[in-house]
Amino acid sequence: MDLNFIRNIRKFLSQENLSIAEFAGIIGEKTSRVNDVLKGKQRPPFDMLQKIIEKFDIDANWLILGSGEVQNWNSSSNEKYSDELDYVPDYDVLVSAGMGIDGQGTTSPRAYQAFRRDWLHQRGLHARNLSIVTARGDSMEPTINNGDMLLVDMSKKVPRDSSIYIIRNNDTLWVKRIQTQPDGKLLLISDNKTYPPIQLNLDEFDDVEIVGKVVNISKDIY
Repeated sequence: MDLNFIRNIRKFLSQENLSIAEFAGIIGEKTSRVNDVLKGKQRPPFDMLQKIIEKFDIDANWLILGSGEVQNWNSSSNEKYSDELDYVPDYDVLVSAGMGIDGQGTTSPRAYQAFRRDWLHQRGLHARNLSIVTARGDSMEPTINNGDMLLVDMSKKVPRDSSIYIIRNNDTLWVKRIQTQPDGKLLLISDNKTYPPIQLNLDEFDDVEIVGKVVNISKDIY
């Protein structure tokens, strides 16, 4: 079934001129998860099959077995879905939910993740200000787990107490809650109480920056 599924989905994407990011956005999946399925790294989950069949009105027999009619999908609907989506760059960058790690990764996006435009606007978010990075470590558990994807609004650089931010110190990146102290110093707080707070004096460092505010956390549930 897997090879038939992969071949048929790739054929369908080519036929409808859909990118993987657009396809993932329409069915409400992460681009990375769809990529893994299409590369054969994981079997197509039942919930993904169900969403593809429902969203595109694809014949299940054709999708899984390659038999029967292809689908009743009207390709003009592609424009409708595309008009509803914005795409946010997903960087291969790790931020530390621990005691600090070097910001690893590249400056070019590894993929783009699709978000419904109305969902973003309801939250006062604009795709041009957003980026996605990946958390590493356990200091922000249970709020942020190792491997969670963080949606960061890079226009929000002025800390508000108890909100979660990405902080850069030279090449080190943290994801922490921030409290501003009366003397202007920042207290970087972990949700995992086994990690002590980190005090940061912005006046003592030339290369410290609040990169942006974490506005959404995406996690896999196994």
